[in-house]
Amino acid sequence: MLLSDYSLVSPNGTNVSKCGYCKSLAGSRTYGMIANLMTCKDYQALINRGWRRSGRYIYKPNLRDSCCPQYTIRMEAGKYEASKHQRQIVNRFNKFIQEGDENFDKDIASRRLEESSMAVEPQDASTAETLPSTGAETSMEIVEGKKQKPKKPPKNVTTDLKTRIRSSEYLHSPEITSWKHRLRIKLEPSSFTDEKHALYVKYQMAVHKEPRSRCSAYGFTNFLVDTALTATKKDDWTEEDPGFGSFHQCYYLDEQLIAVSVIDILPECISAVYFMYDPVYSVLSLGKYSAQREIALAQTLNAKPGYENLKYYYMGFHIFSCPKMTYKSQFHPSYLLDPETYNWIEFKKCQEIIQEKRFTCFENPVPMDPLFEAKIQSIANKKQGYIDTSDCDSEMETEEEDNDGQGQDMGDSNEASPVRERKKASREKAKRSEIDRVFRETTALPPVGCLDPKDVTESDLISVLSMSQQKLRPVVVSDHPPLQVWLGVLHRHLLLQKQCDPNIALDVF
Repeated sequence: MLLSDYSLVSPNGTNVSKCGYCKSLAGSRTYGMIANLMTCKDYQALINRGWRRSGRYIYKPNLRDSCCPQYTIRMEAGKYEASKHQRQIVNRFNKFIQEGDENFDKDIASRRLEESSMAVEPQDASTAETLPSTGAETSMEIVEGKKQKPKKPPKNVTTDLKTRIRSSEYLHSPEITSWKHRLRIKLEPSSFTDEKHALYVKYQMAVHKEPRSRCSAYGFTNFLVDTALTATKKDDWTEEDPGFGSFHQCYYLDEQLIAVSVIDILPECISAVYFMYDPVYSVLSLGKYSAQREIALAQTLNAKPGYENLKYYYMGFHIFSCPKMTYKSQFHPSYLLDPETYNWIEFKKCQEIIQEKRFTCFENPVPMDPLFEAKIQSIANKKQGYIDTSDCDSEMETEEEDNDGQGQDMGDSNEASPVRERKKASREKAKRSEIDRVFRETTALPPVGCLDPKDVTESDLISVLSMSQQKLRPVVVSDHPPLQVWLGVLHRHLLLQKQCDPNIALDVF
């Protein structure tokens, strides 16, 4: 067997960092590792246990101890039923490509003009009128003038997503020459180009308000180009039969790159990694359109030999407290991964169980300790420029308790005031100490879903190697068929190469 048949990772351990959703300074808690090599089969096993990759960095959120728990969400592509709104997005997009849309064209032209005016220096503003016209502007002029009404292509009345979403691709309908725009979508292995990086810069600065200095080519490559996944097809891949690995799905409108979808094609799913688009075309709802495009890709591949198990579309993480995540739950049927049992639970049922709770397991819901929740909330409240009023609120509650039954002592209020203040401070200190104790004891326990080393069996071992202190060792990540023979051969090989301790230990993820 070749080294590429194995997965090689370097554990980074636990990480406490700023939350990217609620912006608390230390609310995100994860366990991470750098993957030097990772087979697509092994990565499939990892994401089925709540892991996720960013470039070569693979991490698993600690849902119990984080301010914004991140639940893995997937939907069954073969049973997807588009809502009215989702069908409208595809239909409007197709109409824009084939016939043009006056409102869309005006919005795109307006955004393009705004973008151009921002790029032109004030002293050169007079030259803005001489800028070459864009395709969107030309299209708008034709619509407004109505000098020539193009011949409409036959309307697509099918409800099949695979056919409907590809009906506007020029390569699939080359006989149509009267379309307003040409759409070309290309699936290719993840790679760096200046065009992709320029799109990434525009998207990060406009949508995520990132400074230009944080959008370097090096950062883009680490984030969205580099991958540890070993492609199953090297030189013999095609768009119709890409194999498994990391890919970019590129959207070209009139031969201009307007969007890139970063995806992993895995044995059981299409996993969405990231999506970026040109903000000029935001009116086209490209994010929701691309999601349906990827669902259609999963349906298409599943019908081909070698992809029989590819039945799902993974949309990353769902966060109940983040409104921006709501759209993910609108793709039906969708399921969330139970963080304790690793079974998939219907989204609607999960929604009913969690209600107002910050975190829960879905199959065995157990309420969290209120003191632990209070500590998590205080951590979430620690943001840049945020004033935590929890202590003030608790002091007011304590003061109300002190005032109960003390009306007879109002005459001695001046003398008793220092005593009451000391009692309040003492009670508040004791309460904070108890909260901190509960928090320490809870976080000292293994996160929900982690295996206990004493419960590890042969069936838990898979072909993942961990580089720890310059020693290679097997890693426990998921339930798989026994690999005792492989482990024995590998152990003897590593001992002969003096690359392994005589007593192999198990890293449990």
